[in-house]
Amino acid sequence: MAEKEARTSEREALGAVGHVLAAVAGAGFELQPILDRISAEAAALCRAEMGFVFLRDGDLFRFAAATGGTPEHWAYERDHPDRIGRTSVVGRVALSGEPVHVADLAADPEYEAGGYQVGGVRTMLGVPIRTDEGVIGAFGLGRTRVEPFTDEQIEVVSLFADQAAVAIRLGRLLAETHEALERETAVGNVLQSISRSTFELDAVLQSVLDNAVRLSHADQGNITREIGGEFRARVFSAEVPEDFRELMMGFVPAPGRGSAMGRALLERAPIQIEDVLADPDYELAEAQRLSGFRTVLGIPMFRDGEPIGVLSVWRRHVEVFTPSQISLLSTFADQAVLAIENVRLFETIDRQRTELARYAPQAAQLLSSAEGEQLLAGHRREITALFADLRGFTAFAEQAEPEEVLGVLRQYHEAVGELAVANGGTVEHFAGDGLMVFFNDPQQVADHQLAAVRTACDMRERFGVLSNAWRKRGYELGLGIGIASGFATLGRIGFEGRYDYAAIGNSVILASRLSDAAKAGQILISQRVLAVIEEAVVAEPVEDLTLKGFSYALKAFAVESMRVPAA
Repeated sequence: MAEKEARTSEREALGAVGHVLAAVAGAGFELQPILDRISAEAAALCRAEMGFVFLRDGDLFRFAAATGGTPEHWAYERDHPDRIGRTSVVGRVALSGEPVHVADLAADPEYEAGGYQVGGVRTMLGVPIRTDEGVIGAFGLGRTRVEPFTDEQIEVVSLFADQAAVAIRLGRLLAETHEALERETAVGNVLQSISRSTFELDAVLQSVLDNAVRLSHADQGNITREIGGEFRARVFSAEVPEDFRELMMGFVPAPGRGSAMGRALLERAPIQIEDVLADPDYELAEAQRLSGFRTVLGIPMFRDGEPIGVLSVWRRHVEVFTPSQISLLSTFADQAVLAIENVRLFETIDRQRTELARYAPQAAQLLSSAEGEQLLAGHRREITALFADLRGFTAFAEQAEPEEVLGVLRQYHEAVGELAVANGGTVEHFAGDGLMVFFNDPQQVADHQLAAVRTACDMRERFGVLSNAWRKRGYELGLGIGIASGFATLGRIGFEGRYDYAAIGNSVILASRLSDAAKAGQILISQRVLAVIEEAVVAEPVEDLTLKGFSYALKAFAVESMRVPAA
């Protein structure tokens, strides 16, 4: 008879497992309907008056679902999660990893949980729900009368528990997959918004905030960012009370413990206040009254290691944000920084385009040119590099007033810079009394070696006029120029907010070394440059040069003048 009863119970168990799997299929991405069905099927299988499911949360087992019993009992279980130990049946299941059966809770000296005192349970069975990771939960099954569960019932429910573990894992996987898809879609939408935006920063930040609030299951939120040295709340989620909005826009958070924003700035890390009403350091009582938030999370936003804002979200009930939610919100905080930097970069490029247009109009056009992206990224090309340095500048700078030094440099840079651009050159940089120009990139220049030498001769002539005026004021300054030609790698270098268009290669180094070796008023060119323009210039060889960075003596030539074309 017992064997027949056992077989019947097994059939019932298989049917119940089918019901649970059907619940998984029909629940979409919700785990709760699955847990509700598990508790109902487990109680029915064991002829219990009540059943409830606990799921593991660290060292605690939290109430998750129930059937039968009373609302008072379930409220007690929600507020009093079971710890691993012998004071509760679920705690003993977690401790042993095996089914735990107590025939009479009233007679158990170690039992201290609320099943007996609050729920009126006398006989209780706890069965582990386990996966490869260990015990992830437990069934709690109870009878209000003393009636032990049979071995067959315990065995059947244990079998059911193994199948239920699969259902729970599948339900969680579906939910996680759905949430991951939602997150990926939201992140993609925000990134598209950022990529399309130029100066509409508030609209992009609103999109970041709305997605952050929705996917973290927060109630509301805002973004505070630094403007003019102060942190101010700039963007709020929907349904934020207007009086709360006005209050927070006038609030200037500073690093400190009085608010979640202040703590995030102080700690330079995500800060969560589980319940602001229970936090003795929290100071924004009026803001809390207006919005009703209880649990608050602040995520600092960083640029170059320094905080530039805080992404804040909150819930109007006490419920901590999980590590995965905090990680997600950190991603949205990074996107907010990206949006801010994107706008700042557009503003910087716009400003730099104006500045570059004076000395390097070709590079300035590349900053906003689609076809220039590849050039900016890096490429190889033959160029001619020109370096120019002042002679006697160090002594001059030591004697003259700073204003006089700047005035001289301004005249010098203006003169040589304008000549370089007029001849098709790109001014790479000014460095004090030094100047670098290259020819044939990004705009290609026919006979770029000749264009460089012609520019150098014009510079020497223009500098002669300036130096005569400076000499009357007691300033003895001369100009030395070096020119070399060869292949180089060119592209954009620097960092956001300060980019240059630069050339790197041996020809650049050689031109710099020739400039160092040139005397005042002298233009030294490499042998390769002379080979191309020999018919167009008057040049004399100089003594072989031993230059820094080169292991052998180099031939160089001093340009006297450009040849006058025959009539």
